[in-house]
Amino acid sequence: MEERCTAYLSLLEELQTSLDRLSELARQKIDAVRRDDLLALDEVMKEEQVLSLSLRSLEQRRGRLLAELGLDGVPLSGLAARFPAQLQPRATQTVRALQRSYESYRTASEVARSTLECNLHEIEKIIAAHGGDSARGVGYLPPDAQPPKNMQTDFRA
Repeated sequence: MEERCTAYLSLLEELQTSLDRLSELARQKIDAVRRDDLLALDEVMKEEQVLSLSLRSLEQRRGRLLAELGLDGVPLSGLAARFPAQLQPRATQTVRALQRSYESYRTASEVARSTLECNLHEIEKIIAAHGGDSARGVGYLPPDAQPPKNMQTDFRA
């Protein structure tokens, strides 16, 4: 049991490291948007995607370990009390650090989202001011949209 508890705490520490990295990426995203650096923003978003895939892996491992420990449904704040006495101080410290990292990430991601949204609204205003069609909104073209005639290919030819 102690070995599984230690493995679970190590997993939570990995999760904390990932959240800290996501927080840093959110700050880099904010910086890139403020500098109007689309290339830097693209790189940050690619790294974010890679990190999100690794988080999925951590989540799967977390689920397995919780089931093995019989701790399904136990809130993170109550985790330390369910661990062996010798691991409770480490569990308490790990949980607190993870909670701080999550809060930091949540705050940074909210600021990044707001910054991106504000800049997108500014872009829409500029497009509208120059006579662009802002009624279509942001995003992909509808599925029935056709490319211009000079971009179409007749594969039967």
